[in-house]
Amino acid sequence: MEYRINGREPPCPTTFRWLPRRVVDVQGDNRPIYAAPRQCEFRFDLVSYEDFSALQDFFFTIQSTGVAVINVPAYPYGTGIAYGYREYSGCTMGEPAMGPFFEEYPTDAILLITNVVTE
Repeated sequence: MEYRINGREPPCPTTFRWLPRRVVDVQGDNRPIYAAPRQCEFRFDLVSYEDFSALQDFFFTIQSTGVAVINVPAYPYGTGIAYGYREYSGCTMGEPAMGPFFEEYPTDAILLITNVVTE
């Protein structure tokens, strides 16, 4: 597993994805202008409160520094370079969010990383 946040390995995510950038304005020729930073999302399928607690504990050990250095799958640009992991610094980690419940258990959790400059 190559995922790392501030040098620590988070609980193993079920999925990882890059989120679309926010449109901040539109140019005169009607083309969108995007915010420079991107966001990425770790999604965890959970079956117990203990799993969520482990994710929350991981957040508490990292969040006190204010910013994070993450090692995640590189944002894909048309460079011809094969798929790999890349390190991004100056990122901000959000608090884990618990997803909807099924019966008495949470179905998933999301850990959002913002302010990821990929260019």
